[in-house]
Amino acid sequence: MLNTKIKPFNTISYFNKKFFNINLNDLKNKWNIFFFFPYSFTFICPTELKDISNYTFKFKEKNCNIFAISTDSHYTQKKWVETELNFVNFPLISDFNKNISKNFNIYNKKDGNCERSTFILDRNLNIKYIEILDINIGRSINDIYQKLSMIQFTNKNINKLCPFSWIKDGKHIDLNL
Repeated sequence: MLNTKIKPFNTISYFNKKFFNINLNDLKNKWNIFFFFPYSFTFICPTELKDISNYTFKFKEKNCNIFAISTDSHYTQKKWVETELNFVNFPLISDFNKNISKNFNIYNKKDGNCERSTFILDRNLNIKYIEILDINIGRSINDIYQKLSMIQFTNKNINKLCPFSWIKDGKHIDLNL
């Protein structure tokens, strides 16, 4: 799955008190992050969505869209935003038909929801990062932001690699020795 192009989809999203259709054309020529969350009206998901909301300005500086996706209906997502998530400043995508989750291979047949997972897509809609976590564990948005920074650096700088220490010191490995 890594370094493959995502499959087309067309679904409904909720953002800024409006429903709108979303498909691959809305994602082109920008970096995109998909935050799949298993359930609306739960305990860990709101904490992650709050952290994401606090980081959206940093992601926008990197020309990166943020989308949260669940298998809930767009009406459920709307109700959740209106009653508990008034801080959310990015679209929530409904994967009610489960097609997106199945295409990303994170559909949980046992409970009918998606796994808690994160995907970073480049401007050509290729998957550059995958993280799948147990439903009981929250994500670090700071770590995801750092991974995006590293991926963008290596994308722009051919033959340069980012060791883990790059996060702190900015020193890359040059393959053109």
